[in-house]
Parts: sequence; structure tokens; C-alpha cells
Amino acid sequence: MALQETKLGEDKWFAEGSQAADEVEEYYNKWGKDYEDSVKNWDYDAPEKATALLKEYKQVDGTVCDAGCGSGLTGEALNAGGFKSIIGFDLSPDFAAVAKEKGVYEDVHIVNMNEKPFRYEDNQFANLICIGTLTYIEDVPEAVREFARITKPGGMVIFTHRTDMIDDEFTGKLEAIKADKVLEEVLVSDPKPYLPGNKDFSDKIKIVYYAYRVL
Repeated sequence: MALQETKLGEDKWFAEGSQAADEVEEYYNKWGKDYEDSVKNWDYDAPEKATALLKEYKQVDGTVCDAGCGSGLTGEALNAGGFKSIIGFDLSPDFAAVAKEKGVYEDVHIVNMNEKPFRYEDNQFANLICIGTLTYIEDVPEAVREFARITKPGGMVIFTHRTDMIDDEFTGKLEAIKADKVLEEVLVSDPKPYLPGNKDFSDKIKIVYYAYRVL
């Protein structure tokens, strides 16, 4: 099967990413209803893989936060995996509306993860999952600290990050979070396929799955 280009043809914005909230929202709003068809054609299965990790490592029952829920693909995977209490949030009102219409979320909120602290209370969620989203966040480790803050002790924080955006500084900041006794590392995977059917990603850009337990 021939590898496909990004949705907007020669526009490599999707592969390059951006941390500007207005650019991200505009791009995804433009992508709109074609988004899910595109990523499915690119063999995107991160929501299912992340859900399997949560099922394996979960110790705390309760509401799962789907951070950066997009159109709700991860919520659907969570629901199919037996997680029935899910709250999502996303930057894009259009995508949040699509996610809410799927009926797998108790609620979906509008949250810009570049603006901290997030709107949620300490220890509000039993577990948190953030899949395919951190590309668009200015300071990912600080977002991870927020994930830990809003998740109950013993709960899981599971997220993915692209290999082209993982460097020594990023890894060092995650190590600092562990040293501060905020999170305990459960799993850092080897690089895995992200969008194997997309020629801008394929073998060039993969993702790492991170699983931490909140202390």
C-alpha cells in the first residue's frame, strides 16, 4: 500500500508541529471531519495501545481524564476497554463537540494546556491519559506535573511523545519529576510506530509510551 501524505498535501505543518494555540486550533478546525478517516488510513492505533497499558497497570478505580481528547478516538478506545467514567478536554471547541457527541464522555471541556494551572482540582481523577497531543505543548514536563497534580495518588499517568521531540533536556526534566517524588516510572517503551501509513512519519517519526504512577 502506498504511503499517504499529510491531510493538507505538501503542507508539512502536521509533521513539524507547533506550540502556538491559535495555529493548532485553526489547523485542526480546517482538518475537521476528515481527521478520523485520515488517521485511520495511516494505521493509527495509539489509543488502543495506551488503553491496554492502563488496563495492565491500573490500581485506582474511578474517572479517567482524557487530556487532549481531540475528536474522541482515545475515549472510544477507553470505553471499549471497560472504562465507563471518562472526562475529556481539548483546545479545539469543534473537536471537543465531536468527542462529546460520541456519548463515551461524561463531559468534555475546553482547556489550553499551555495555560497552567489546569482548571481541575488536585487529585480529581483516578487516572489520566494523553495520547498524540504533547507535540503542541510548549513545556511538556510542566504539563506532566499538572497531570500528576490532578490525578489521585496511586493513579496512572500515561502519555505518548514523538521521538523527534525527545532530547536530553526533556528526559532530564522527567528525571527531575521522578526525583521530586511526584511520579514513579512504570514503563518507558522503545520507539513504536505512530502513523506508519503516512509518508511524512512512517519510519521517520515514532512515539514512545510513558507510564507513571502518581506518588
